[in-house]
Amino acid sequence: MLLRTISTALAFWAVTAEIPQAVLGSETSAAVQTAPHCRYIPEDAGWPQTHLWNQLNRTVNGRLIATVPVGSVCHYPNYDEAKCNELTKTWGLAQTGVPRPAEFLALYFQNNTCTPFTPSSTRCVLGNYASYSVDARSIEDVRASISFAQKHNIRLVINNSGHDFYGQSTGKGALSLWMHNYNKTTMIHDYSSSYYNGPALHVQTGAEGAAAGAHASAEGYTVVAGSCPTVKMAGGYLGGGGHSYLSGIYGFAADNVLEWEMVTADGERVVATPTQNADLYWALSGGGAGTYGVVLSATVRVFPNEVTSNAAFSFSVGQAGGVGEYWNAVSAFHQQLKPLLDQGMVAEYGFTNETLVVTGVMAPGQTSNSLQSSLQPLVNAITAKSCSQLTAQSLGMKLAQADSYYDLYKAEIESHLAGLVFPAAMAGRFVPRKIMNVDATELDKALRAIAGRGYSYAVIALNALNSVRNRTAPPIAPNAVQPNFNDAYSSLMISPRWSNFLPWSEAQVLQDQLINEILPMYDAAAPDAGGYKNEGNWAEKDIKKSFYAGTYERLEEIKKKMDPSGFFYGITSVGFDRFVWDSAGRLCKA
Repeated sequence: MLLRTISTALAFWAVTAEIPQAVLGSETSAAVQTAPHCRYIPEDAGWPQTHLWNQLNRTVNGRLIATVPVGSVCHYPNYDEAKCNELTKTWGLAQTGVPRPAEFLALYFQNNTCTPFTPSSTRCVLGNYASYSVDARSIEDVRASISFAQKHNIRLVINNSGHDFYGQSTGKGALSLWMHNYNKTTMIHDYSSSYYNGPALHVQTGAEGAAAGAHASAEGYTVVAGSCPTVKMAGGYLGGGGHSYLSGIYGFAADNVLEWEMVTADGERVVATPTQNADLYWALSGGGAGTYGVVLSATVRVFPNEVTSNAAFSFSVGQAGGVGEYWNAVSAFHQQLKPLLDQGMVAEYGFTNETLVVTGVMAPGQTSNSLQSSLQPLVNAITAKSCSQLTAQSLGMKLAQADSYYDLYKAEIESHLAGLVFPAAMAGRFVPRKIMNVDATELDKALRAIAGRGYSYAVIALNALNSVRNRTAPPIAPNAVQPNFNDAYSSLMISPRWSNFLPWSEAQVLQDQLINEILPMYDAAAPDAGGYKNEGNWAEKDIKKSFYAGTYERLEEIKKKMDPSGFFYGITSVGFDRFVWDSAGRLCKA
């Protein structure tokens, strides 16, 4: 029912909702009467009039921005051929969306309403874009935005980088809190508390992971941040748990949180630590983002820089000597990762029906010579399974080493990830460690069958909790990181082939196929595996079980305490089932 409702609403929004003027201007001519349990959208009679928006603009010191989608340069009357051609080349890249207010990266929720891939004569409409954004630079801006949205019964969304898979950082008719420029990082050399004493980094919500890593490294420390450089640390990344190339040694990002700073729906500033507002600390640390309040900042534990090495390599069907040999080599690769993960290494790679590409096997604390020795059993196994076709030489093994994780990341990893784009549909699943330890035959068959239908996998292999390894960095305190991730061998993102030049109707076909055919194929081989709450599909059939794995009930009680009216909403966030979307895109209480 939810799938049908949202799909219907998106189709409706594609032919409604004119672009607001770039300068705050005339009021909407529509005057639709709306049920009081629904948030207003621009065509409703209760939508705030122009003088009220102008008043908010003055309150936030002129930083209220009317949304003009970046794709408008490809449509009349804003058409600009040179700008449109350039935008077509960079569409979907983080560099295109992250620095701009109201932009977001989830193609499905963009809904092709204002893109370079429709005729220039086609009307460019807002669709699922927020109507206005506040360029937040202070807690006063946040409070003013919350107050305005509540007083005038409109949606408030939080847009940090727009990286979320579920369109949660946008919404039709919403006022968007754009946190991009609230981005300072501060080194704390002697953080002191009953639960931790030592160096820490304070990061405001808009600080990118790469920037936080650079600052910490310059001070002699390493911080657990995401591999994608433009993902903001203290936003959905920490809120979802946060995996990293460093998770095998230092745990998930949320395991390292010392304190949170948040503004509630009442406008109250709250600090949450393991000893102060401990329930809220637990919920914010892995229990989902944007649902308990507006996070202003987080303070996280950091670790001394140490020598770190990385290995990158790849192989294909042709190199392996055939399709069967290729998949045998893929299976051997997965099995031989286990002892590497047991040592605290983390691997990120992707594979299809034709190629496996390893961006990195990251080994903090090891030299490249040590890593090469550790990788030899894996290389031997791949060679054996491919009838000696795949060797260290044919794999193109590239080893690198640096004096710090950040220096190595900057040199070997960052550029590969900056060019990634979201497809129109995608989903996520864990690979449970117990399957890899016992018998992965059925899983191997499922992975191959799914890839044979044109799907690809992006994988992070890690084992944060491992009985073989003495974990050197236990969590600062208990948290809401989903237990099925702690026990996972790896996390997969499953994506179909996609081109922006395909008919947009194909996006819905792929979305339906993914949910109704592909995920059931996987689930038959790995029952109840679940998936990472930050990298799944919004139409997951059992969100509470898959993304929360036993934590949802407690999180819901905390949600009701912190946000009893459900003011903060996300399509997969705690409390999601208290609301529905009507056919025009209004958010309504269920």
